[in-house]
Amino acid sequence: MTRLFAALLITTAAASPGLAQTALGLSGDKTLVMIDPATATVTGTVEAQDVTRLLGIDWRPGTSELIGVTDTQAIVSIDPATGATKMLSQMDTMLSIAEGAAVIVDVNPAADKLRVMSGTTNHRVDMASGAVTVDGAIAFDAADANIGKAPMIGAVAYTNSFGKPEKTAMFDIDTGMSALIQQTKPNDGVLATIGALGATLEGPIGFDVATTAEGVNTAWLAANGGLHTVDLVSGKITASWPLQGADAPLRDLTILPAM
Repeated sequence: MTRLFAALLITTAAASPGLAQTALGLSGDKTLVMIDPATATVTGTVEAQDVTRLLGIDWRPGTSELIGVTDTQAIVSIDPATGATKMLSQMDTMLSIAEGAAVIVDVNPAADKLRVMSGTTNHRVDMASGAVTVDGAIAFDAADANIGKAPMIGAVAYTNSFGKPEKTAMFDIDTGMSALIQQTKPNDGVLATIGALGATLEGPIGFDVATTAEGVNTAWLAANGGLHTVDLVSGKITASWPLQGADAPLRDLTILPAM
């Protein structure tokens, strides 16, 4: 753990994260990790059923269901309480995944489509049919300071993930630069650097944006043994809390709405 991350965890641990919603992480092959963000504490775990491995998970606000993508690139609905899965569709075009590469699974709440990415490959998926649209390769904008650098996207999240919003914005975490990125043209794969997180990321991460019924967005990052909030304007980590009770690092994160 970097010194700055350790300092953030120490200086903000006494404060409450203050989120009424429930966080759900993914660890191991298919372990769903329930987290109380108000205390940054794991409250329980459940194994996803009838799957060998989940590549990623996300909440689908338009239908109020947890979505997962399996290692066979099937799209499933998951009961977060029991781990029971229901097949929705099979992707008709497989995502190429390099060994050890992060796989991105995130729902665009405005379009109700699934964004699935790995490396520079960028897919948009209809969850009902499994039809895949191969979008533009991930690359920094020609006007960006990082033009020409190979992006290392470890996680993404959409804003306004409540119900079916009229608009949304897509943000990425680049683990190579430990920075917040905006995917300004998601279907074209165009990236714009927002700013450095202020600490070095180590190991797998999870990232999501929680949205209230009033439309307030809060970006959450699970990394380096803690939960952190991230400013979507500057890219800076604004607060951190040690994650209590986690047996393994989280490799994905989604926020479930308050029930």
